Amino acid sequence: MGTSRYLSRNGLAAAAIGVAMLAGTAACGGGGSGSAGPLAGLTGDQIANKAIAGLKAASSVHFAGTIAESGATYIVNMNAGTTKCTGTLGIQGKGSFALLKTGQTIWIKPDNLFWTSNGATSAVLAVVGGKWIQSTASDSNLTSVAELCSPAQIADSFGSKLNEVVKGATSTVDGQSALLLKDTKDSSSAYVTVSAAPEFVRLDGGSSGHLDFSDYNAPVNVSAPPASQTLQGSKIGF
Repeated sequence: MGTSRYLSRNGLAAAAIGVAMLAGTAACGGGGSGSAGPLAGLTGDQIANKAIAGLKAASSVHFAGTIAESGATYIVNMNAGTTKCTGTLGIQGKGSFALLKTGQTIWIKPDNLFWTSNGATSAVLAVVGGKWIQSTASDSNLTSVAELCSPAQIADSFGSKLNEVVKGATSTVDGQSALLLKDTKDSSSAYVTVSAAPEFVRLDGGSSGHLDFSDYNAPVNVSAPPASQTLQGSKIGF
């Protein structure tokens, strides 16, 4: 059937790439000055790198938001864990797909709008519509998506070390006190919790959108879809 040709870079991977690009730019520049409790004695660089290290070491994290990239708006809602992952990724006006992952096994279930937006014919829809497609995280079609299931790989999107990050003011983000790390080179910024072990609360790309982070180290529960609702990707050219 050659189903994989309907899930090109303009489909599945595009949403994942948009997330990684926002992560890589949202906390990497200069800003104002400020102090915040246990973070008062640290520089902006030190705080940002502590938050990155915390994300890299986390067993799981939830992140959600919207990202505008290359004329498209991506909608993200993910529970990423070291061994399990669940969530949805979508492109505004072009559909979305649900995602499940446990170990190296990954399932995706695009909705019909996503299929048709990526060129699927009615004959293809008759087979794959409403079904989960099972594959592996190493599948070339799913590599970028699978990377969103790893807190460590999301943290790696920031680069090995941030430079010229300076503290801004504290504010309330999602009901908790957060310290701003502002990038004066563009409109992007990051917010971290005011704690000795700071965690990212939000990555804000300005007009590019934002991602909110929560539920660090919370359990991620994933059950394999029923066999009656699953298609083996290798058998349909995926």
